[in-house]
Amino acid sequence: MNASPSPEFLEQLAAEQRDRIHHTALELISKVDDAKQQLSLEHNVRKYFLAVSLIACSIAFLSGYVFGELFASR
Repeated sequence: MNASPSPEFLEQLAAEQRDRIHHTALELISKVDDAKQQLSLEHNVRKYFLAVSLIACSIAFLSGYVFGELFASR
């Protein structure tokens, strides 16, 4: 005869599967949050503040120089 598993055993298996799924979902949420933080503009500007500020200063200086030359030549 083919004996089916007891309801208590099946409930225990279902509870274990729910716990695994819950744990996996929490891990996934955590990893997505970490990835969002790593890709955020604010995080990258803070991480590379010197490079960003040097680029911004260079652009501002060159823009001022170009506009100054345009108005000085007239």
